[in-house]
Order: sequence, then C-alpha cells, then structure tokens
Amino acid sequence: MPLIKSNVHTHTTFCDGKDSMEDMTRAAVAVGMDTLGFSFHSFTPFDPTYCIRDYYAYICELKRVRAAYADKICVLDGVELDLYGERPSVCDYVIGSVHYLKEEGHYYPVDLSARGLRKIIGQIFRGDAFAAAERYFEEVGELAEKIRPDIYGHFDLITRFNADGSFFDEGAPRYKKAALAAAGRLPDGAVVEINLGRLFKGEGGMYPSEWLIPELRARGCRFMLSSDAHCVQAIGYAFDETCEKLKKLGVRSLVRYKGKELVETEI
Repeated sequence: MPLIKSNVHTHTTFCDGKDSMEDMTRAAVAVGMDTLGFSFHSFTPFDPTYCIRDYYAYICELKRVRAAYADKICVLDGVELDLYGERPSVCDYVIGSVHYLKEEGHYYPVDLSARGLRKIIGQIFRGDAFAAAERYFEEVGELAEKIRPDIYGHFDLITRFNADGSFFDEGAPRYKKAALAAAGRLPDGAVVEINLGRLFKGEGGMYPSEWLIPELRARGCRFMLSSDAHCVQAIGYAFDETCEKLKKLGVRSLVRYKGKELVETEI
C-alpha cells in the first residue's frame, strides 16, 4: 500500500485513456488509494483528437461511479486544462498544462512524437531547439498568470523525448534560463506535480527533471505525486520509490488530496 494514497491526474476512454472510469476506480481501490480524481483533457477546438468527447456522458458516468464506490474511495471531478483549452464551469480542481506551442495562430503539439517534435523545431523554429524550449516555458508562465491552476502539470513536458539529450542540453545556460524564468512566474506555494507518466512508459524519468526540483522548492513550490495514468497499470506506479528519490533531493513532504481537502504528508 503506497504512502501517498491519492492520484488526481487520471485519464479514461472519455479522452485519450485506454480504460474505463470504473476500471480505473477499481484499480485505485486495489492499490490502496483513498482518493481518485478524474482529469479529462479540456476541449481544444483546434485538436479534438485527444480531448473530451462527450462531457455530458462523462459527468453521468462519474456520478454513477462515485456513488457505486462511495464506501471504498472518494472520486473527484477534475480537469487537465490546456493553456488553450476550454474550462468547464464546475470542477473540484484544475491541473494546468501546456501541450502546444503557438506560432502565428497555429498550434503545434510538443508531446505527440519525437519525429513530430523534430519536425516542429526544424520547420517552425528553424532548427533551434532552444527557441522551442523558450516558447514552451513562456507559455508555462502564461499558464501561471492567466489560468492560475490548482496544480501545475508536467512542468517540463518539452523534455519528453529528450532523455538522451538529442534535442537540447538541459544543463545549457539558455535552457536553464528559460525554465527558471517560468518557475519564477509561479505563485508562492504553487503545487507542482511530480509526474510519473513518462517513467511508467519507460521513456525517461519524472517531470520535472531532477535538477529542477530543488530550484522549484527554493522558490516556494510544493509537490504532489501524480501517475498521469492512461491505463489501470499506471495508477500509483513507483510512488514509494519516487518518495525515496525526492527525499534525496531535499523534499520532506508532499501535498495530496484526501477527499476534497488538500493535506500535507511527510515522506
């Protein structure tokens, strides 16, 4: 049973997840969670391929599952709101995320594929990967100031395909300057998720990258563990191992939802 017993970054077949809401709830109960939050991708009119498909059906199913499992787990209604997405009128919490780079009225996804990102860098940013990273972190800053989400999702998603450093050097002054400028625009006490979605897929480590975590902590950020689960196997994946790693990076506690309440847990 994991030390951290909640996950509120969860996707289902109502957007780009692989498993149903009920199957994800059962999986969360099975691994010892007391709180599960569903966070459909907000509707993005320029790219309907991965976002919410039927909001009414989603809400009906969420209410049914919430009632059916009320004696086992608290089910929350959240949203992963893209910087350019449409915000629902009511929800328990908002995860704010950047998935696209905007250029001259067009939107380019940063996490679709390594090949796709390389094409974007080549054609839109004239081969300058640092320029793409700078644009990404500028949008993270915009997210902080325009949306002010409850949780900041995968802070450095631009690194998704950069595990081998083939796109850019994260230690380079230009990259670090852009990332730290975005960190500086987050409000004091901002909750930044420690996102394990990439780790689960075997594509690299967690978001944010390890060098960024002490920097964010020094700027007053708090941290929340997140599966970013798109299938039942991902819920709670490597939570305890990640807690041990975070302690070595100077993190002494995490925040999490216990029901609708945000609580702090020592690790």
